[in-house]
Formats: sequence, structure tokens, C-alpha cells
Amino acid sequence: MSVGLLVLFAGVVMTAYVIPGPDWAVVLRHSARDRRTGFVAMLGVQAGLCVHMAAAALGVSTLITHSPVAFTALKVVGAAYLVYLGATALWRSWRRPEAAPTEDDGTASASMGRVFRQSFTSNVLNPKAALFFVSVLPQFLSADAPAGPQVLLLGGLDIALGLVWWTAFVLLTSRLSRFMRRSGPRKALDRVTGGALVGLGVTLAVAG
Repeated sequence: MSVGLLVLFAGVVMTAYVIPGPDWAVVLRHSARDRRTGFVAMLGVQAGLCVHMAAAALGVSTLITHSPVAFTALKVVGAAYLVYLGATALWRSWRRPEAAPTEDDGTASASMGRVFRQSFTSNVLNPKAALFFVSVLPQFLSADAPAGPQVLLLGGLDIALGLVWWTAFVLLTSRLSRFMRRSGPRKALDRVTGGALVGLGVTLAVAG
């Protein structure tokens, strides 16, 4: 696999990361609250990509995306989960104002675990992530070498570039954390990202 091909693949991957999608809404909502939460959400998203990479290397993603029933089921479950996350954020925005979380909150560990699980599940249930690994990535594979190791190499490059992108994203958006500790801005962010997640879920559900 040539260096030029890897550079081209890296360009495609970074373009895909820059385009807003479900991962954007999830990471943005958490990183705007505080940097640590944003990094946990980032790790959850990238851990989800590891699942897609492993599935593609094993051929599972190809099987799913070529089975109308399996792909439809994955799409519906993923769409429903995005709508659930969005509806939860919207519901929180209409509730009575609550104190912003602090570093010394005794429930911080549990909250971080919940953020990781939500981000991880959101990515794993996103069929577009699976489609990337079985439609875009194979175009960069060489027929002269086994597909599995190449998928792992390109998938690893994808995940590494994602860590760089999300780190910059979290560092930038987390600067808003002090501002977002105020009730008004937090409600506004929950409504914007919640509405975006619901919209993305509905779009995913009706997309061909």
C-alpha cells in the first residue's frame, strides 16, 4: 500500500470527520459542559469505530449491509437510539434548572461511565459508520494482499486521525464550559443538540 494512497485515504477520512453528524452532536453537547466529559465522549465514539473496524475485518459488516433485513434492523435501532438521546436532551432543557456538575461531584465516575456508554452505543448503532468500512474503505484496498490486515491498517489510521480531530474539537468547544454552566446557555445547547439528534435519527430512519 503506497504512501500516496494512505495520504488520499487520510484526506477522505478527515473530510468525513469534519462533516457534522450524530457524533458531532453527542461530543459537542458533552464537551461544552467540561473538557473531561468531552474527552470521555470522544473515547466512546472512537471505541464504537473499533467495533465497526473489527466487524469489517471479519466480514460481518459486509454481511449486514448486503442483507436488507439485517441492515434495516440496524438502521431502525440506530435511528431510535439517536431520537432517544435527542429527546432526553430536550426533556432536560425543559425541566427546572439544576446546578451544573462540578469536579468534586460524588457521582462523577458514574456520570462519566454513562457518557461513555451513550457515545459508544450511538456510534455502534450508526449504520453509516458500518457503510464507511464496507463501501469507502474497500476502495483503498490492494488486491495483491489479504483484505483483513489492510482493513485493520486503514481502520487504525481512521481511528488515530479521529482522536486528533476530536481532541482539537473538545479543546475548542470546552472553552465554552464556564459559559455553559449558566442555566440559560445549557438549556439552549440541550435544545439545539437535542433537536439535531432527533432530526438525524428521523433522517436516518427514512433514508434509503
